[in-house]
Amino acid sequence: MRLKYHGILCFCFLILQLWSNIKAQPVNIQNLSFLNTSADTVVFYGQSKDKFKGFADKFSQMIRLGNRQINILHIGDSHLQADLYTGQTRKNFQSFMSGLEASRGMVTPFLKGCPDSYKVSFSPQWHSINILSSSDKTHLGLWGTTAYTDSKESSLTVSVNSKNPVKYDFNRLRIYHSELFDGDNITLSGIETAYQKIYNKDKGYTEFILADYITEVKITVSRQSSTAFWLYGFYFNNSAAGVVYNVTGTNGASAQSYLNADRLTEQLASLNIDMIIISLGTNDTYESGGENTFGNNLTALVNKIKETKSNIPILLITPVECRYHKRMINPRQEKTVEIIKNTAQNTGCAYLDMYSVLGGKGSSDKLFNNSLMQPDRVHLTAKGYQLQGDLLYNALWNALEKNF
Repeated sequence: MRLKYHGILCFCFLILQLWSNIKAQPVNIQNLSFLNTSADTVVFYGQSKDKFKGFADKFSQMIRLGNRQINILHIGDSHLQADLYTGQTRKNFQSFMSGLEASRGMVTPFLKGCPDSYKVSFSPQWHSINILSSSDKTHLGLWGTTAYTDSKESSLTVSVNSKNPVKYDFNRLRIYHSELFDGDNITLSGIETAYQKIYNKDKGYTEFILADYITEVKITVSRQSSTAFWLYGFYFNNSAAGVVYNVTGTNGASAQSYLNADRLTEQLASLNIDMIIISLGTNDTYESGGENTFGNNLTALVNKIKETKSNIPILLITPVECRYHKRMINPRQEKTVEIIKNTAQNTGCAYLDMYSVLGGKGSSDKLFNNSLMQPDRVHLTAKGYQLQGDLLYNALWNALEKNF
């Protein structure tokens, strides 16, 4: 059974009393001459600062009272799929104070290539599509990848990985899926605890409330209907306070890819999100001509999100410099940064210039020479993504401290 920290937290909070007495220091950053850490600052446009102030107030309450979860959603592309960049940011948020570990949150049903913090094993009957697919967009949503099966009975096993520094045991599990018809059923097995099952047809998920905490579960889908069963994603939760850092990232994704996901807003509406971060642009403008449509697509995506989550802050982050087919610096990268900044200004979002923080024009060579970028000169190494995750964490912490 999971060890609860309620008594320890109460004791700590009585000692600390006020958030003003808590000074969570930003993490140390490697001393690299080309880094521009002075640019590691969140810039607010329009009403974004007022919305961020509301986010900061919730964060302060979480620390002072230890009675709530803060949910961040980070949307992106291949830079996020492996969860190295975002995993580092999550680790920092979930380890700055004992007892504020929270839960794993969103988990994508990848048939292969799961991040280290969880594992999904499918029986052979499953297939998948993602938001780059030319398939029916009605079965694509916020998680970016959808698994599906036509078989009468299929199974999968989901586990939270013990390699992760935070123990992500859970006692609530949502499975987002297509409509169930007469004779269709979803059951859990391989666990030694009772559970309650609630099918929420209107919101598109089945929720399991378990009597005890677990780290692994087998899910079996039995069907009598002739239609395929579509599995959109999971949400793992528990009652622990802290920051739930949700991530959705798909290799090759662009703003247009997420716009094409018909179930995105429906699924976003079902989640209690307090802040959204968008990291796109690498794929949008990699090829010539992409810079002509990226601004409109990113603006449309922001507005689509605002229709569902109008009162929360949205942070737009620029991509790191990359090379075009390994040969030359992508000449559209500086234009990409300008587009993202203009979109933040025009839509009233917050903005973080990660392009400048990590060195700006010409930095891909410096990143590569310091073992921070892979030979493809597009993706960072694990060490590079961890650095990026630390920089994002520091930028958010500095913004939080200014708004308490």
